[in-house]
Amino acid sequence: MEKKKVLIVDDEEFIRDLVYDFLEFKNIECDKAENRDDALELISKHNYDLILLDRNLKNFKSENMIKKIKKINNKIPIIMLTGENEFYESPFKEPGICEVISKPFQYDGFMNKISSYLGLK
Repeated sequence: MEKKKVLIVDDEEFIRDLVYDFLEFKNIECDKAENRDDALELISKHNYDLILLDRNLKNFKSENMIKKIKKINNKIPIIMLTGENEFYESPFKEPGICEVISKPFQYDGFMNKISSYLGLK
């Protein structure tokens, strides 16, 4: 089976590292980006099975980022990470997002959602 590859986009180093450790523990290959430009460069160079995108990155709106990602590769599922409860509870989020994971998250619930999108058991 081919190893799955995920891009983690978050401006908080602690969150990037935590999610990276979660995924690496399950033998999922990861790249990390702390800003829009780094993320878009990585997306244009690599084939990702999933993108984990922080809702509030510095200096840009996530909806603009989603549009740019979809122009590069329209098939990559995007899961939004957010600490905004009102966003998480809204009827349905933003176009292009397949799931929202609320921060803070627990390992088991987080990994169950990620595994389902990656087709892992």
